[in-house]
Amino acid sequence: MTLLLWAALSGCNDPGFAAVSIDPIYGWVDGCTTIQISGHGFDKDVKATIAGNAVTNVTLPTREVDIGYTFAGTLPAGKHGYADIEVTSGGESSVLTGTAGYYYVECPETGVIDTVGPQQVVAGDGVTIVGCGLDAASRKVRLFDSTGAQAGDDIVLASNCGTAKVSFAAPALADGTYYIAVVDESGNVVAGGQCAPPDSADTAYSCTEYTLTYAPVAGKAVAK
Repeated sequence: MTLLLWAALSGCNDPGFAAVSIDPIYGWVDGCTTIQISGHGFDKDVKATIAGNAVTNVTLPTREVDIGYTFAGTLPAGKHGYADIEVTSGGESSVLTGTAGYYYVECPETGVIDTVGPQQVVAGDGVTIVGCGLDAASRKVRLFDSTGAQAGDDIVLASNCGTAKVSFAAPALADGTYYIAVVDESGNVVAGGQCAPPDSADTAYSCTEYTLTYAPVAGKAVAK
């Protein structure tokens, strides 16, 4: 009787194998988005695909309590719309499909700056821009000072992850805040740019996601 009860309780505590959810649930078609997949029964051999394409950089959690229940990975580029995610481990598979899957958002033709980092720099620091439509072959970075004047020459970009992540070296400029713009081959600003004065009725207005602040960092030498 005791053995039967133990077996029944053990079965109740075993959730089996399943992918349950992803975070975030959407992102640009350019890919390079880091997602976390939650569920149960994941082993060290866990893998995932989205729309049949491999999710790369699969990383297991560092906390032992999370092992078997979550893992992270980087999404490839995809097509606009919902895409199924299939997770496999230990010879089993589970699919997040339809609205439970991942939604690829179309990137505006002009491109988008989502984040810039680091935002406090000295000359020579590497700066990474994350967003979409950031083609390093046909785009450059232009910096504007607080008066709206261009600061220095346009800066060549390097691709870190397709058109979703690019980087550049911070040029030598005076201390202060500068606004980042991405320009096309004709020199037209296609993303970011000089921050316009906020509308008095728009209390949420902000351009801080694409600013650079030049200021000495404690303990760090300033490039000359």
